[in-house]
Amino acid sequence: MIRVLFFFLMGAAVALGQFKDATATGEAPGAWMCATVGVGKQADGSPATTALRGLALKVGPQGEASVAYDLDLCRMAGAWTGKFVSPMNLMSRGEYPSSLGSVLFTGAERPGMASAVRGWGDPRPELFGPLPAEYARHRGFHVHGARVVLEWRVDGVEVLECPWFERVDGSEVLLRTFRFGPRKGTVMLDLASGMDAQILAGAHEQIGLHRADGSWQLRCAEGAVEREVTVALWRAGTPAPVQGAVAKQPSIGSLLGGGPAHWPESVVVSGECASDTAAAYVVDTVKLPEKNPWNAPMYVGGIDFFKDGRIAFCTFHGDVWIGSGIDRDLSRIEWKRFASGLYHPLGLRIVNGEVYVCGRDGITRLVDRNGDGEADFYEAFNHEVMVTKSFHEFVFDLQTGPDGSFYFAKAGPVKNGGRGFDQVVAHHGALLRVSADGARMETVASGLRAPNGIGCGPGGELSSGDNEGTWTPVCRLNWIKQGGFYGVVDLAHREPAPVDYDRPLCWLPKRVDNSSGGQVWAPAEGWGPWSGKMLHMSYGTCSLFGVLKEEVGGVVQGGVTKFPLRFQSGIMRARFSPVDGQLYVAGLRGWQTSALKDGCIQRVRYTGAPLCQPLELSAKKGGIEITFSSDLDTQVAADPDNYQVEVWNYLWSAAYGSPEFSTREPELKPDAMGKTGEPQFSKARIGQSQHDTLKVRAAVVSTDERRVFLEIPELTPVMQMSVQYRLRSAAGVEARGEVVNSIHRLGE
Repeated sequence: MIRVLFFFLMGAAVALGQFKDATATGEAPGAWMCATVGVGKQADGSPATTALRGLALKVGPQGEASVAYDLDLCRMAGAWTGKFVSPMNLMSRGEYPSSLGSVLFTGAERPGMASAVRGWGDPRPELFGPLPAEYARHRGFHVHGARVVLEWRVDGVEVLECPWFERVDGSEVLLRTFRFGPRKGTVMLDLASGMDAQILAGAHEQIGLHRADGSWQLRCAEGAVEREVTVALWRAGTPAPVQGAVAKQPSIGSLLGGGPAHWPESVVVSGECASDTAAAYVVDTVKLPEKNPWNAPMYVGGIDFFKDGRIAFCTFHGDVWIGSGIDRDLSRIEWKRFASGLYHPLGLRIVNGEVYVCGRDGITRLVDRNGDGEADFYEAFNHEVMVTKSFHEFVFDLQTGPDGSFYFAKAGPVKNGGRGFDQVVAHHGALLRVSADGARMETVASGLRAPNGIGCGPGGELSSGDNEGTWTPVCRLNWIKQGGFYGVVDLAHREPAPVDYDRPLCWLPKRVDNSSGGQVWAPAEGWGPWSGKMLHMSYGTCSLFGVLKEEVGGVVQGGVTKFPLRFQSGIMRARFSPVDGQLYVAGLRGWQTSALKDGCIQRVRYTGAPLCQPLELSAKKGGIEITFSSDLDTQVAADPDNYQVEVWNYLWSAAYGSPEFSTREPELKPDAMGKTGEPQFSKARIGQSQHDTLKVRAAVVSTDERRVFLEIPELTPVMQMSVQYRLRSAAGVEARGEVVNSIHRLGE
């Protein structure tokens, strides 16, 4: 099973910006939510229109109406009164939020903004992703109390918009206030169909309302002066509202600098430090603000540190929190809610003191304009990644390279049930790079299935985990190279279809890691024997592994060894603190994990106590050499009976996963073929492990007493190997464990 994540039921507050009264006047709060949003309903029950990269807002003095925007097509997808939206219920595989209440109108699925020069056509080669930047593009939104201001660029012209709602003499009035920047040509906006319209404020000879194709359009002609205009829209055929009875709207400029705090309360908690000082690495717990005034869930999707030691984390439900007091004792940790309403953020990075989050809609930069500890501007730093209706196309992690580039991975559109894929678009199954300024995005590698976690080393080294499923026999730890293909043929994005794949650093047996997370590199000094080395996390088994990497003739291979530690939730993200130099891991609970808690942040602290654990691995002709972190009891280490070595292979195919095959089996075959030509294995076959035992003829200990060469004459390249050992350090400390690895090439 994959199973990478998170199909817990999330309740009514998925990616929902919730806050208490925003003004001193008693004006009810608004709310914003980034998600795929449906508006209206057709005869078959499906939405009349869908905003794939959507933004839903509550509008009006009491929040009694709502609007939804399609940020790809720069259009208002629709408006309605009454209840907001249905919850996102991931247990049923991606029923995205849809409007509730009485629909005022639904917009056509076509561009909603254009210049007179470029016209209304949709120039996208695939009808997914945003319009080209030179046509029209969403640039983010500002929040100010119950108001939200959207920022657009239309053929280089800045257009700001603030929607609102009022009831006037029995009429339901949708108000759209726009501010147009200086223009070298005419800007055209598609407002609504099935409505009547009237300019309430800002009328000017350069601005006019026009009907076209059954819809109202607002046009603003060329001019060097900013123009601000408010348009009223109401149901066609109902009485026109009295202009004077519509409350004057605030100027858009007054809403851009940040407003009153939405979440003024902070939450103070106490962490827990491990009492065990005999172990080299111990686990402390950074307690989360689980009890908070907004009942916000704590499914942690990403973490990072500010230079001063404060920590930030995002949650799958759309929040960002910032905590202080992350010191040695963790006795007083103060949390403040910084942002909300994001679209399933599963990666967070702090760059130059600013918080960037990565969700299904791309990378968002969160800007605190007035210094009150809350984000006021949600900037669409790079929202070029394509969004479809597939429930499984999560966007994972957020890393930065030495040149400032950002990296994240997008899952494939796995079908309900886990087998096969829905409609595939260009970014599915890809590791993606975004330039440091956010202006460009490109594909680094393809063929990933569900890469819940990536890594970027100090030299720009790229890695990823991936999860068992179609074309992925078991979990794999990938060493990523530019243009690489990592196994899933449906997501290769190349012609002809590949008949081979780039080998992983190592395969990971299901009992070791049944759902992979991300990777992190320890700093060069200060974290004991693992300083400067690569670490890997398992979301499924709540485990941390050290990575034993080697390169033979340009081929990267190696294995992992498990830390004897246990974590509260499915860890998948990690950062080292710039202040205490310790490792902080984070994750959540969902599918296919042994997690106990919904989410966690925990610290792996190096105590300075001795450690006897494998640090390096080298596969050579005739045997395996393992380097340990401390001197060994040479008599015990030289006994071949203290090692058990097994090997086996998997079948790379379109089947969901693979049994474990004997390396001596001449031809690997599935038990049957499905109706669609998909290889299939019986449950009995999948549950059967066909391992081959390799005899260790001799164990030769090096003169420095830290390296052991296991002489294995039968050794050949193999997909999976397990080396179990029962040793003692020279100081008499028992050392038992296992290395699981892959051998693609034998060294000399």
